[in-house]
Amino acid sequence: MSNYHRSVAHGRRAAQRQKKVRQNNLMLAAALVLILGGLGTLIWMSLKTAEPKPTTNSYGAPALAQQGGTVTDFSIGSLAGGNIALSDYAGDVVIMNFWATWCPPCRAEMPGLNRFYEAHHDEGLVLLAINEEESVETVRPFIQANNFTFPVLLDLQGKVAQQYSTRSFPTTFIIDREGVIQHVQTGEISERELEAIVLPLLQ
Repeated sequence: MSNYHRSVAHGRRAAQRQKKVRQNNLMLAAALVLILGGLGTLIWMSLKTAEPKPTTNSYGAPALAQQGGTVTDFSIGSLAGGNIALSDYAGDVVIMNFWATWCPPCRAEMPGLNRFYEAHHDEGLVLLAINEEESVETVRPFIQANNFTFPVLLDLQGKVAQQYSTRSFPTTFIIDREGVIQHVQTGEISERELEAIVLPLLQ
């Protein structure tokens, strides 16, 4: 084969290799676009799923379960018997604490909550400990064993927690005498924090 023909053949092979590389690069780019597009769709779907759905109270109005919002009424059974409504304590300062016996931070903060409640109950302070979806047989021995004196409410179907957009325990709402939520805390609340937030509301 002449040098000319060898040069032509070599050029063809080089062109074919370059064409194959370009095709591979295009296929790789297309695959990356598909993968990134799929990941983007999955992320978007997960964020949409995680968006909190608006809850409604018994009057059908949106619950403003945040600092500065006004409370919405409810009435549920109590451990002592009968029903207790939030509106029963209109004009009082209310600590509304969502909890469960299986929750370690709940158990850890309760002695402090009880001490604070007993120290300031005569000043117009109410502590409503709202247990979430546990039976009387589970809740009563725990309360009795610890000699807690605050009112315990039983949110057996989790409706009040849903009404107040509560998704983890403990969560504490501090409500002033006008029914305005002055503080919302997710996680354990200390006696020092209670003193700083609640005592000015009792004056």
